[in-house]
Amino acid sequence: MASGFRGGYHGLPMADTGPLRNIVIIAHIDAGKTTVTERILYYSHREHRMGEVDLGTATMDWMPEEQRHGITITAAATTVFWRKHRIQLVDTPGHVDFTAEVERALRVLDGAVGIFCGTAGVQAQSETVWRQADRYKVPRLAFVNKLDRVGSDFFRVLESIRSRLRANAVPVQIPLGREKRFEGVIDLIERRSLRFDAETLGERVLVGDLGPCEAEECEAWRTKLLEAACEFDDQLLERYLSGQPIASAEIKAALRKGTLERRITPVLCGAALRNMGIQPLLDAVCDYLPAPEDVGFVIGTDASTKKEIQRKLSVEEPLAALAFKTALDAHGDLVYVRVYSGRLVEGGQVRNSRTGECERAQKLYFMHANHREPTSSADTGSIVAVTGFKETCTGDTLCDPKNPIFLEPPRFPDSVVSMAIEPVTIAERGKLLDALGRMVQEDPTLRLLPDKETGQVLVAGMGELHLEIVRERLEREFKLEASVGSPRVAYRQSVVRAAEAEGVFERSVGGHNLFARVRLRIEPSTAADRPEVTSNLSKEGVPLEFHPVILDAARDAAQSGGSLGFPLTQIRVSVLEAEYRSGHSTPSAYIAAVIAAFSRALEEAGVRILEPLMRFEIQVPEAYYGTVSLDLNRRRSTIQKVEVAEDIRIISGTVPLAEVFGYSNNLRSLSQGRASITLTPESYTPIPSHLRARFAQ
Repeated sequence: MASGFRGGYHGLPMADTGPLRNIVIIAHIDAGKTTVTERILYYSHREHRMGEVDLGTATMDWMPEEQRHGITITAAATTVFWRKHRIQLVDTPGHVDFTAEVERALRVLDGAVGIFCGTAGVQAQSETVWRQADRYKVPRLAFVNKLDRVGSDFFRVLESIRSRLRANAVPVQIPLGREKRFEGVIDLIERRSLRFDAETLGERVLVGDLGPCEAEECEAWRTKLLEAACEFDDQLLERYLSGQPIASAEIKAALRKGTLERRITPVLCGAALRNMGIQPLLDAVCDYLPAPEDVGFVIGTDASTKKEIQRKLSVEEPLAALAFKTALDAHGDLVYVRVYSGRLVEGGQVRNSRTGECERAQKLYFMHANHREPTSSADTGSIVAVTGFKETCTGDTLCDPKNPIFLEPPRFPDSVVSMAIEPVTIAERGKLLDALGRMVQEDPTLRLLPDKETGQVLVAGMGELHLEIVRERLEREFKLEASVGSPRVAYRQSVVRAAEAEGVFERSVGGHNLFARVRLRIEPSTAADRPEVTSNLSKEGVPLEFHPVILDAARDAAQSGGSLGFPLTQIRVSVLEAEYRSGHSTPSAYIAAVIAAFSRALEEAGVRILEPLMRFEIQVPEAYYGTVSLDLNRRRSTIQKVEVAEDIRIISGTVPLAEVFGYSNNLRSLSQGRASITLTPESYTPIPSHLRARFAQ
């Protein structure tokens, strides 16, 4: 018997077409995110062929670098239709070097599907993206993939989701068979089996009855499912306790309520590469994940009063939208925007809350990977790409000029690796700096740091692969050959103690006496990722026109790096007082006084060097566990937990980045190629005293 699971694509996605779902696909690298997405495109009739990651034919991995490396590098958006629902979907990278793509997608999307490998279960990056989703309060589904693999175990993965992610994971399906005998799934709500016809590439879903053993297992798990659902519906609980029959729609309604409250995570299963389990996953997206109206409202700040305000997610409200991604494009750079309220129209003027200026949205597009599909307007909930913006960048709020609002931007981790880069010829230096500047605008985790000693430009990123992609894109997109150095650790500096100092500038220039005096204080501030600058200046002491000059000078001094040239972090700079003399105090004099005061205060406060600490997870066969753990101990690591999964040891802990540069090759050598490592930035920590000598000037 064939099921009517097949959806359909009916032309360009219009803003008012069907109930809306905004979802993001998240997972550890190689869990199968893009393969799942490619099947979604096929079964929804969005594409008429299945793209394959390994063959470089995946629709969503459209960048040449993605096809070359076989991984997702940039988040790609598309729109599909299923059961008359419009689903706006973003496929994100699983590699930690590109975690910024996950961060900004989770900031603007309403629901998420977490993909887990049926053999590896919850992995390091799985935990990272799950915490990101927790931070943005995103309801989730879980999909256990690759259940056709040898060593796969749905129930072990289910338990790891519960224990490692602390999620109330409740299966709505269980697998039918396991490993090579995996045939399909058992639908616990409907008490039926679902098999996926291989002759139609899984397009035909065959619905069948359960055998005696399968029915017994189904009832056991269905009871657990009902008990979980009853927690969210008192009437359902009463009927369950009294033994009355419960309709499938009632179970789904209770599960949906629990999912939207983030108190339950429905779990599904399948094998995407063998075209199994995707249609029921799409059904679950429609059944359990939120529509924009379920979210209700967005919280922002009044741009003038700084008071918190709520804006209903309704087209009747004034426009409020967030620019969450910028992308370089040969046909005009794109700014990706999530519309939270109101309507964004082609050619309309919007206000940028950061700059206070108005910009015009020249053209609007719904995106299908890198393909543009024009639209004249975008209503509440829509995700569109816009051309024509001049000053808008990632994190900016776009709003109705008469109803200003400021929305919280996504937060991005600090870069931990840098490399020197310079043009092959002096004539191309300007082109190189321009290209790097555009790439930094596109990627918030990429930074440019001038090297004062060599005059080179340092490019800082999230990892070695991140910087390698930068080099490849310079060659391909900008036709620039650049000489690059080896990646190195991006160290930071902070201060040991609080200190105050005064800077005085008094000099005769061209027969005119210049004067300025500034006193400031530097102190540690562990919560500050970047230097904080505050002011105690009064208009009686110094005219207001000089206040921005003094504060900007203090901010520039703090961001220019300390005595060793490393950027400063975890510090607060307070401008305490300044002296003004009419006719003698000028902006340049105040800048010179601030620089002098900052240098003296920094010297008095004492500098400490910070190094990036990485969270690691290593999966290693039991036979090599001793060798690998001894090697980790030699690398200043802290092993925090060791788990056992059949004959595999999962070692997790922290280690300084300087100790694990290129460690993948060492690990392969120690384990005959059978171990793997994942590194995630954790924090910055002071280097040990016995290593400080290497940084002496």
